[in-house]
Formats: sequence, C-alpha cells, structure tokens
Amino acid sequence: MSDQVYSKRTVEIRVGGRYRLGKKIGTGSFGEIFEGTDIFDNSSVAIKLEHNTVKYPQLLFEAKLLKSIPGTGIPTMHWFGIAGEYNAMVMELLGQNLEDLFSYCTKNFTLKTILMITIQLIERIKHVHDNNYIHRDIKPQNFLVGKDSTAKTIYILDFGLAKRYRDEHTHIHIPLKENRNLTGTARYASCNAHNGLEQSRRDDMESIAYVILYFFKGKLPWQGLKCKDKNEKYAKIKEMKMSMTPEKLCEGFPNEFAKYLTAVKKLGFEEEPAYKNYIQMFTNLFKSKDFEMDYLYDWVTVKNNTNVLKDASLMRSEEYSKQADSSKKNEENIDSTIKGNNNDTQAMGNNQQNVINDMKNFNADIMGEDDKSPDGKRRGKNKKENCTLF
Repeated sequence: MSDQVYSKRTVEIRVGGRYRLGKKIGTGSFGEIFEGTDIFDNSSVAIKLEHNTVKYPQLLFEAKLLKSIPGTGIPTMHWFGIAGEYNAMVMELLGQNLEDLFSYCTKNFTLKTILMITIQLIERIKHVHDNNYIHRDIKPQNFLVGKDSTAKTIYILDFGLAKRYRDEHTHIHIPLKENRNLTGTARYASCNAHNGLEQSRRDDMESIAYVILYFFKGKLPWQGLKCKDKNEKYAKIKEMKMSMTPEKLCEGFPNEFAKYLTAVKKLGFEEEPAYKNYIQMFTNLFKSKDFEMDYLYDWVTVKNNTNVLKDASLMRSEEYSKQADSSKKNEENIDSTIKGNNNDTQAMGNNQQNVINDMKNFNADIMGEDDKSPDGKRRGKNKKENCTLF
C-alpha cells in the first residue's frame, strides 16, 4: 500500500478584512488577546476579542477610551468592529508586562529600575486622569513595555474597569458614594476601595504605591493568606492595609516611598494629586544615587537572559499564558460592572445591539489614514467585510 500524503489546509481568520488572527497571547479583564498581522504591511498587531453574549460588553468602551486619550505610553488603537460572534479591537502590539519581567528577574529589581518604573507609572496615570478617567485596576500585569524603538517606554492598558470621574467639559466631579462593591484587584486596591467608597484619582495613586512595594519586597504582606473563602481574604487584606503605617510598610526603603504613600492616602475624594511633586521627588532620589536615565532596566541587563525581549508578546508566552489562565481564577479580581457600578460602561453597552449601533459611527471616526488600503481606497464600506470573521 502506497504512502498517503496528507495536506493540511490552513484556515485564515481575519478581523476587519485586514488583520489576520494569530495565536492567543493573553487574557485581559474582559476578553482574550491574540497576536495578529496587518496583511497590508505585514506588521504585527494585538487583537482583543470579547464574545457578544456577555451581559455588559466592555470592549467598545475601552476602544473609545483609547481613542480619546492618545499619548506616550498609551497603545495605539487601529480598529474596532464586529467579527462573527465577537466584538474585536485591534491595537498596537506591545512587549511583556511588568509581572512577567519581574519573574524573569527572579523577583529582584534594583532601586534604579524601580525608580524608572515609578516615575513612568505616575506619568501614565497622570495622563489618564488629565483626560477625565480613572483606571481602577492598577497592577503589574496592566503595564507593558514597548517593542523595538519603544522598548524603553512603559505602557498602561486594560481599561475594562476604567471610569469617567468628571465631566470632560465642566470638570464637575462624580459624587462620593458609599457601599460600593470593590472594583479591581484586591491585592493592590486602596483602603477606601476596601471600605466601599467610590473611587477617584487618589485610589489609583495608592494602588501605584502597592505595586512599587511589591517590586521592592517581592511579596506584599497580605499575599498568600490562608482563608476559607474570598470574603474572609478580602477582609484580612483590608485589615492589614488599614493597620500598617506607611513607615512600617516601607521599612528599609528610601524615605521617599513612605512619604509618597502617606501623601496619597491623605488626599481628598476630589483632590488633585500632586503628580509633578511626586515625580520630582523620585527624580531627585534617582539623581542622588548617581543613576543614569539610560532605560537599561534589569530585564535588559540580566545575564544569560538575552531572549527575554526577543520574542516578547503582548502578555505571555504560550506556556506562561496557560499557567496564568489557570491561576487567574485565584486572582483577587472583582468585576463590579456586573453589579452595575460603572455607569459609563452600562450606558454604552447594556446589550449587543447598542454595541452595533455605536460601532457604526465610531469605526468611521477611528479610521483615518490607517483605514486606506495600499491603493489609497477607503476600506470599510463593505459591511460584510467589517462585521464578519472569515
């Protein structure tokens, strides 16, 4: 019997008629992330998919937000639309997140790297706040390094839990409310968030402090608690955060970090954080140590680890992603939008029909020069092309 030759037919899946779907590289708060390719110029992109059966669609909100706050350290959003059973967003492909890079460095960052990170994190959240939004899920996984020419830049992303905290025209602040469900990741959440208070700018700033402390310590005091259920765990985390002074938490570190945590915890609900003062304080500390702002982070200089950034994807390698997906179930994430705390999100996406209606106008706005094919003709006039995964 002669050998049989089998040929495998590769099914090419495209989003928006232009972006070829590749391997899964991560999971965000409200969707899965894939690597993709722009077939017009063969450049790499990231594609985030959200199933259209979710009760409160988030992806259109996130796409609108990204479009409204362009700037350094904000990923470029290329396209949003409907792809088969999914809402899809195409954006700039970035490198690895700070959690993974911390692990690559055996959970040991030098003071130089921590200060370079700290300064950029404050700069990023200032930009988000200046554009009338709070993030509400500050954690290492939501900060990524750029790729190639932008490798020195730290990006902020995953705005699935973000919320507008003031009117963009009048700057009237949202009111302080109580008995709110905890939103974000309990490990890095502010004390006020644990106490059920409406979040504002101060809460993002406090979360940054806990992220930086994590990089110093390798493990926060309230990690790894043995509890019978998540409610008991959240209660213990809250108790520990409330009982430990900034000086105790930052013991052994430069005084500037305790000063920062003390300052942001004293902020009023509507009070604007002193971003420039914080940045200047950490910049002065950086200079006092005779560090050079060369952006040679620890993950760049680690010996025998030259492949850390070589094949960096948006979130993790495929093997790493599997581990993260399984462990994510144990992550202290609480999705308050299910309970209706995010008015911005609900207003734009109570059901899939709202997404479809909003998407028709939105996609025309975001498609500038990027929406032209190589022959100069506008794309997207064919509804089937924009709304079908094929």
